[in-house]
Amino acid sequence: MKKIINEYFSILGYAVTGLIFGLSFFLLSINFYHYKSVNEVYTKQETDQVISNEIQEKLNNIKENISDYDVNNYNGIEDKYSLLKVHNKLDSCLEIIQTEELSSIVNKPQINFKDVYEMQQFYQKNISNECLIKQLYELTLESNDSIKINTLDDIRPFIDDNINNLKDSNDYVRKVIKGNSSYYFASETSKASIYDNLKDSYYSIQNDYIRSLDFIEDLSIWFKNVSGGSV
Repeated sequence: MKKIINEYFSILGYAVTGLIFGLSFFLLSINFYHYKSVNEVYTKQETDQVISNEIQEKLNNIKENISDYDVNNYNGIEDKYSLLKVHNKLDSCLEIIQTEELSSIVNKPQINFKDVYEMQQFYQKNISNECLIKQLYELTLESNDSIKINTLDDIRPFIDDNINNLKDSNDYVRKVIKGNSSYYFASETSKASIYDNLKDSYYSIQNDYIRSLDFIEDLSIWFKNVSGGSV
């Protein structure tokens, strides 16, 4: 009797083990099929290279607009140390954004969802969190009297509106990336939808890059005007 019971449990154990291996193989197959199904690639157009050049041009313009300021040689009407704080904030944004990581992202000839994810992560971490919020948000605070520049009060609403609009502007891309993971046995229709979502999300996040740099460039122009360079 004991022998029969042992054999019964042995058979049951083999059956459970077989089910576990079978389920694991099934899940692995689904994940592999899912990866193949959603791994669409978008080949950039000629206009995308123009936009990549535009991004670099804006970064160069920002650098040029703030490069002439020298706190030791400034003799203008504004508080030179307030100008220095703004200069350092804009310069920090440049260092945060203008990296090899950005170049590798915007200069890729083809884009897949992993690239879009990396673009979104770079935007969220470097542009939104580190530049817009950590560096430039302080300029919107009316209670902050450490930065005393005559025209700052006039442009605070502009700064505040832009930061609020830009910091959450890539919500669409996050939703697309999340939604892309819900496909399993993709049909031709759903694969076409995945491709459209890839292209749309790429252009959406690219537009966020441009809009953010437009804003920072406008701030650098304002800084150049109020500082007058090294007078």
